[in-house]
Amino acid sequence: MSLSLRSRVVILIISIIIFLTAIVSILISIRASEDLKAEIGTNLSNTAYQMTDRLDQYMWGRAGEVRMLRELAEFKNLKNQTEMTRLLNKIKENYPAFAWIGVANLQGTVIASTDGVLTGQSIAKRPVFVEGIKDEFIGDVHDAVLLAKLLPNPGGEPMKFVDISLPLKDGNDKLIGVIAAHLSWSWAEQLEKSMFSKLRERNNEEIFIVSSIDNTVLLGPKDMLGQKLELDSVKQARLGNVGWTQETWPDGKEYITGYAIGDGYLDFKGLQWTVLVRKPTEIAYSIIHRMQMFIWLVGVIFSVIFAFISWRMAESITKPLWVCARVADRIRFGGKIDIPKHKGIKEVEMLTDSLTELVNSLSLAENERNKMESMAFHDRLTGLPNRTGLENFAVKALAMANQKESIMAVLYLDLDGFKNVNDTLGHLAGDLVLKEVASRLKKCVRDGEFVARLGGDEFIAILFVKEDMKQRIAGEIANNIIQELNKPFIMDCGTAGIGCSVGCTFWLGKSDVKNAIDLADKALYDVKRSGKNKVIFTESIS
Repeated sequence: MSLSLRSRVVILIISIIIFLTAIVSILISIRASEDLKAEIGTNLSNTAYQMTDRLDQYMWGRAGEVRMLRELAEFKNLKNQTEMTRLLNKIKENYPAFAWIGVANLQGTVIASTDGVLTGQSIAKRPVFVEGIKDEFIGDVHDAVLLAKLLPNPGGEPMKFVDISLPLKDGNDKLIGVIAAHLSWSWAEQLEKSMFSKLRERNNEEIFIVSSIDNTVLLGPKDMLGQKLELDSVKQARLGNVGWTQETWPDGKEYITGYAIGDGYLDFKGLQWTVLVRKPTEIAYSIIHRMQMFIWLVGVIFSVIFAFISWRMAESITKPLWVCARVADRIRFGGKIDIPKHKGIKEVEMLTDSLTELVNSLSLAENERNKMESMAFHDRLTGLPNRTGLENFAVKALAMANQKESIMAVLYLDLDGFKNVNDTLGHLAGDLVLKEVASRLKKCVRDGEFVARLGGDEFIAILFVKEDMKQRIAGEIANNIIQELNKPFIMDCGTAGIGCSVGCTFWLGKSDVKNAIDLADKALYDVKRSGKNKVIFTESIS
């Protein structure tokens, strides 16, 4: 029993649409999900990197200020205690991040400081003095020891500092003491708030600064300060990587975590603080789940719509098939190609008969088209590509040059004395010479390179040369061409002799090939004016 074409079309279209909709929905869902995950993770890692960069820039700036202070004349003599104290207070007033700045003598006794804090007391055993007297020292975050009870603390929370200290020297470069500063760690909190507070509130993201010494949390949610984080993201950051990962944190929840490590800024080597930015997985991926549901819903809706449309259009599809069969039958020419018969559908049986003839006709037309195309792109006399063939090759030349890691040399050639061949031996001899010129030119260029006849006695060659040897290689080939064309042309009607002038430019393939040809033509004109039968180079063109 044969089904009608309408029934078969409807069944086929419905089946294909349902199948494709399901496949496309799945693929789009998977791809979009992966892209969104990568985008979320990349955004988190970018945030972490920005924070590390800002931290390092800030520390570099504060260290620079202490270095600048040390170079002032007032700090070259420890007897200038009053003036030193005034300058220290001025710095603290302008830069509130400095909780304390002081100057200690070689015994470690503070002789000048901001607000007089610790003046007269010894800091000889503190790292800020022990390390600062050796060389520039920038210490990691630590709890306040001596200053905890001496400095105002409105918030009442434990005070933390970052140390900066440098050796002090007099005008004769003799060591006389140490200048030391304690930066209040609150500046890091302010920096984080100014940069990311709105982002954190909107996207439920949390930022952590982790110590390079023991992996403890220096900045983050209050309930996690001081905790050690043994996470893969911390390990990856320690290796110098910037990226993101999906991992389980100590609270048992899964987060997407972006990570980066501070590697310094300019001459500041950095304190290797690790910055983590995390976002709960369930929140980060909620948009992905909504998108997946939307894709599936759209897929189901489109399946139903197209199934209905296919049923309504099936009848209209069968009628054009009859028309196509008749048209194909009318345009057939000859040549018979066997096309398998499809039994059971009358419309298809008729169509296959017509298609057999149509395919034969198309095959014949294709052969003719190929012949015409060849004629359009090649010179009839020499068989070389013509101007149209040159333009067609130029489209492919850039890709070929990139593959060969080369640039292109454009040689514009003009035959010297060719008119005399036509005048003395006749145009038939001239045609024979042009054919032989084409043959010699093809032998002079290398495989994959291009030779074309532009018309008359003008030819062009495109070579592929290395950037660092372009003029030598192009010059060798051009001179070889001149030598080959200087050889006599022996024919039944006589012997002809010609010369060849060559203008050369180098083309990078970015501009139109016509611009390169124009430059090479100008160089050829210079050859003609200066003696002919040689090669002249002109500037390169991008």
